This record gives sequence, C-alpha cells and structure tokens, in this order.
Amino acid sequence: MNIRIRLLGDDEAQIVNEVYNNFYGNIRPISNFRWEFEQGPLGKAIYVIAEDLDRSGNKIIGTQAAIPLNFVNGTGEKVLTAKSEDTFVHPEYRGHKLFDKMYELLFEECRKSGIQFIWGFTYARKPFLKLGFEIPFETLQGLYVINPLKTFYYLSKLNPNSRIFYKIKILGLSILGYLKTQFHLNNANKSSILTTTTNVPSKTNISQFNCYSEKWTLDQDEKYLEWRFNLNPFENMYKFHSFNVRNDNSLNDAEIITNNRPEGFAYIEQIKFGSMQNPSSKEFAIKHSIKYLKKESKKPFLIRFWGFNNNEIGQDEISILKKTGFVFVNKGTAFVWKSLSKERSKIESKDVVLSRVFTQGNK
Repeated sequence: MNIRIRLLGDDEAQIVNEVYNNFYGNIRPISNFRWEFEQGPLGKAIYVIAEDLDRSGNKIIGTQAAIPLNFVNGTGEKVLTAKSEDTFVHPEYRGHKLFDKMYELLFEECRKSGIQFIWGFTYARKPFLKLGFEIPFETLQGLYVINPLKTFYYLSKLNPNSRIFYKIKILGLSILGYLKTQFHLNNANKSSILTTTTNVPSKTNISQFNCYSEKWTLDQDEKYLEWRFNLNPFENMYKFHSFNVRNDNSLNDAEIITNNRPEGFAYIEQIKFGSMQNPSSKEFAIKHSIKYLKKESKKPFLIRFWGFNNNEIGQDEISILKKTGFVFVNKGTAFVWKSLSKERSKIESKDVVLSRVFTQGNK
C-alpha cells in the first residue's frame, strides 16, 4: 500500500471537498470550505491529507485540519491555539494508523506555526485518547421546550435508528421539559435595562468581566466576530440576536447571543455575565431573551444550549438556566485538549471559559 501523508496544496480545495461530500452524502459548497479553512480570522488552517497513490480517481483517503485561533485572558495576554476539524479516514483504510500519522504531521506543523494547544469537540473519544489528548469533560445539552410534540419529532430524528424505548425516553423528556418551562414563566427582578441588536455582537473586552480575571477564553475580536457571524455561509447562521444587559450606569453587565435556526429551533450561543452577580438579575436577563425569541414571527419550538461544567463560570450558567426552565441531559460531545509543549502547561482545560461560539456554527 503506497500511502503518503502531506499538506493540502493551495489548488486542491475542490478535490478534498469532493471527498467530504461523497462520504457524508451531503453537499458542502466549496465556498463553505474556503470560508472555514482558508479565510479564518488568523488566516489559513493547517490541512493534512492522506492519499493512496495506487488508488484510481481521487486519491485522498484521509483528512485532518487545525484552525488557528487565539485564546486571551483577563490581562489581555494571548496564546495561539488551534481547533481540530475535518477528521476523516476512509472506512477501507481504517486499521492502518492513518489517523495517528496525519496527526504526527499536524502536530509538527502546528509547533512550527507557534500553536501551543489543540482542542475540539468530537464523539470519537478513543482515537484522541491514544494520541495523548485529554478528555477533561463532555458538553451537557440544555433544552427549553416550547412545543413538546415538535421537540419530540426533532430529537427522534437525530438518531433515526433509535429503538422504541429510546423514543419513549425522548417523549418523556419533551413533556418534562415543557412542564418545567411552564413552571418558570414568572418574571424575575427587572432592575436591569436591556437592549437588543441584530448586528455582530460587540467585541469581547474580557477585562470588563470580573469573572474572567484568572480564566482564558476565545479572543472574540472584530475579525473573529465578523468571520463567525457576518461572513458565515452555513444556513445555521439564519438569524441571531445579541442582547446587551446594562445597569443604570450604562455599564455592560451581560451579553446573551441567540441564533434562530431555519429548522425551527434556536440556540443560546453564548452567555457572558459581567459585574452582574445577583442570581435573580441573571434569571431575568435569560428570561427576557427567551421572551423575545418567542415573539419572533417564526416562533422556535425548542431552545438549545451547550453547557460546560469544567469551572465555576460554566456551572453558574447551567444553574441559572435550570432556574429559568431548562433541563440538561448528558448527551453531548467530548471536549478534547492537548498541549504541544513539553513544559508545564500555561493553560489548564479547567481554566477555559467555553461556549458554542467556539464552534463554526455549522452543526
């Protein structure tokens, strides 16, 4: 077997995207590929391919990419990281350690570029553990059920091969979630002034948010926000709102980003509580954004949220959302994390404040 591992050439985007489309049975336009891997906020991704030189036609049999993104802390210090993406090995070639070999080259190229950490979200846990990745936690799926019947149909279709017992559990979850939302419809403290916008969310200056003083998060500067929201070609970015919560001194206390998807449900993509410490004020901010979503011409039947319990900030978000009517299930993806330095890690996974804005919003 004549296998070669190498970097993707500048003129090979169409070829590798064809492999993706043929295998997954859906069509990712080449413009979407270029947006994701060539037009990122910090430039092109590092994209590794495996090819069988004896294979006829399209020779690419494996892919692995790393999208460079900065992390930033409360003092403004930045660290270059990369998000793992487009992991693929053709079924006929599994068992030949192509996954490991592609990552060897990817690690090498990342180190050359000054990337200190690689991270991502995946269901494929074992291969990443073998390569030395940590899986410190898994995402929690938060559900705010507005229409239990539509929620049941939607969740059931996520796994078309699910058995009747699994579908009964989904039905029970949908009904339970709906009942919980009805119980939490009352308003909380309304002391905050709340405004909304449908433009790109404001640049995150995390020094204004006391809770980030000793934490790290994604550097959501103008370039990232423009790439993630305004330039995003995926239909997932259908319609979003940024809710800015301010106090009487016009200071930015919190920001809540929501996204209405064309399938009929919505996401709370990110919550940032700043100087706001009062739990009832936090509840009111969440309830106001939900109330606004429910007034949309296309009212969502379900609101989803990715919960992260790796530190006290994520745990606080989950706690507040539970008080507003969300239910949480342990059906999320694994968060994988790897330091590329042999020295003591500058950032620990428990110190990273995460949200769905860390994804490209295409899933």
